[in-house]
Amino acid sequence: MSLAILLAPSLSFAAYPVCTVRQQASLDFGTVSGTGARDASAYLRVECSGGTNTLISTALFRVCLFIGEGSPAGIAPRRMYNGTDAYMNYDLYSDSSRTLMIGTPGSNHPLHSATFGVAPRATYYHDFPIHGRVRAGQNLPATSAYKGLPTNSMVRYSYGYVYTPTESECRAGTPGHFGGAGIANFTWSGIHARVANTCRISTATDMDFGTAGGLAAALEQTSAIRFKCPANTAWHVTLNDGAYAQAGRRFMNAGGKRLGYELYRDPALLERWGNTRATGVSGIGTNVEQSLTVHGRVFSDPAASPGSYRDTITVTLTF
Repeated sequence: MSLAILLAPSLSFAAYPVCTVRQQASLDFGTVSGTGARDASAYLRVECSGGTNTLISTALFRVCLFIGEGSPAGIAPRRMYNGTDAYMNYDLYSDSSRTLMIGTPGSNHPLHSATFGVAPRATYYHDFPIHGRVRAGQNLPATSAYKGLPTNSMVRYSYGYVYTPTESECRAGTPGHFGGAGIANFTWSGIHARVANTCRISTATDMDFGTAGGLAAALEQTSAIRFKCPANTAWHVTLNDGAYAQAGRRFMNAGGKRLGYELYRDPALLERWGNTRATGVSGIGTNVEQSLTVHGRVFSDPAASPGSYRDTITVTLTF
């Protein structure tokens, strides 16, 4: 004798209309520059069912999204923290033009809400857009990734059977006409961003010693190296020996003729600027343009032949 039990898939509904959020929220801005704004968008899916009472007509919902301040605290702007020494300011909006901020449950920001009807034993899914923007003009170190964790985030919903609940009813969690209300809390995996740890040389000016009738005395001149690095990024600038160096000495060339010169880190012309860490210049980025002065000297040479002497130096910025 054998017995068989047939298992069929089923779908269960709550007795009364209800809304839930079955996912964690997340928003990733990727890599930001720190100086310009950076936008990113995400969606939070809300699931609302119409209940099991088939004697009642379609439930008319208004569903409202609130995002808490979380950690670190703050709104307008909100903040992410890199775990060591800096905060990144950002905002969350309900509209793609980023004019309507999403508020906390107790704030007076414009309500981010949606309305729809759900029949008994039916389910409706609504995707709430969340548009984020990292604010421009921030002095941000690139030492660590940034993260924000908005806690106390929720979806409040009100429903009725005669009219759709108002924004005030949804904000307060007041039931609609002959209906009900509820809260669906949800969590965040985080708001994420990183700062590009990238330095850029903007200018390396030529060093022009001009025209001299002879080299009975040395000539001196300066040039500038301008660059920008993220805040707190360690940098190092070195200069190679040029195209015509011999035995660790720099020379300019004019048709095979040589003219000795040197480049220095200091105005006293005592510290040669070379291509090693010990002979280069080091510092820390500020997220604004920085400038270094290169001091040069052409050595006196009464026997120097006439000509237009040149050399090419490679500037290396290491970070």
